[in-house]
Amino acid sequence: MSVASIPPSILLADGDAQSRTMFGDFFERRGWVYEVVAELELLNNALENSCYDIVIADVAMPGLDSLGLFKEILQKRPTQAIIAVSEQASYDEALNYFRNGATDLLARPIDFPWLERVVQQIMCAHRQDERERLVCKFVTHERTEMVFSCRDIVELDTVPLPIVSRLQAIGALDQSAALKVRLAVQEAVLNGLEHGNLELESSWKEELEDDGGDRFSTVRRERLSDPSYAERLLVVAIQYDGVMLEISIKDQGQGFLNLSTDPHQVIAADVACSGRGLALMSSAVDEVFFYNNGSEVRLRKATNNARRA
Repeated sequence: MSVASIPPSILLADGDAQSRTMFGDFFERRGWVYEVVAELELLNNALENSCYDIVIADVAMPGLDSLGLFKEILQKRPTQAIIAVSEQASYDEALNYFRNGATDLLARPIDFPWLERVVQQIMCAHRQDERERLVCKFVTHERTEMVFSCRDIVELDTVPLPIVSRLQAIGALDQSAALKVRLAVQEAVLNGLEHGNLELESSWKEELEDDGGDRFSTVRRERLSDPSYAERLLVVAIQYDGVMLEISIKDQGQGFLNLSTDPHQVIAADVACSGRGLALMSSAVDEVFFYNNGSEVRLRKATNNARRA
C-alpha cells in the first residue's frame, strides 16, 4: 500500500448518539480507521493509550473543557491535528479555538464533503515525501509563482507548497505551524476559486433543489463546465527571504470588500464578518492583508529564523 493510500486514523469524541452514528457511517464509507468515545474519561484513556492522525472533538461534550484539553494534548503531542466541532463557527469563537491549538473548526450541521477535504489536506501535510524535504532543506531564498485555472484547482484538490516542507525540514517552521500555514493557504485558494472566480454565494448552501441537493453545489458544477468561469485564473505567488514567508493568492473575481478608507489593504480584524475561514487564516500567520476589494489575499508568516536573528 502506498503512503498516499493509507487511510487516516481518527479519534471521534462526541456525546450525541445520532451525531456519532452520522460520523461513523461517513468514516466507514470512506474506509477510514476510527475510534469513537462518548465520555470524557474514555477520551482521556484513548489519548493515553493510542496515537491518531486526527482528533475530532465535539466542544459541547458533557464535562469537556475543550480549550484545556487541546492544550493538554499539544503539550504531549505538539504535532497532533485537532478538529473542533461546534454549534457555531463565528469569527471570535473560531479564532479562540485556533489560538488554543485547534487545526480547524467545523460547525453543525456538519458539511461532510468539507470535512473530507480538511482531512485530506491534513494527511497530505503529514505525509510529505521525506526525501524531497531533505534534498530541498538547504534552500534559504525562493520566489515561486503558480498559475492555475479553476479546473486545475479542482483536479489538484490541494495546491502544492513545497517551500513549507523545506522550511519545516530546516527548522524554520515547526510541524504545527507548517500544517496551519498549509490549511490557511488552501482556505484562501478555495475562497478564491468559489467566491472569487466562480462567484458563488455562501447562502446558496441553504437553498435546496428539487433533487435534494443545494443550489451552491449545483451552480458550482454548472460554472465549472462553463469556460467563461472555469478558465479564469488563480495566481499563487510565494516568496521567502530567509526570514519572512509571504504567500499571495489572487483570483479574477470582482472581490467582496468595499474599502472606503484605504483602497489597497485591510487588516483581517476589520472584516470579522467573514467568519471561520478568516479566523483560520488569521491564526495561522502573523498578518493577513486584502487587496483589490478582496480579490487578492496576502499571508505573511515570520519563520523561526526571524527569532534567531
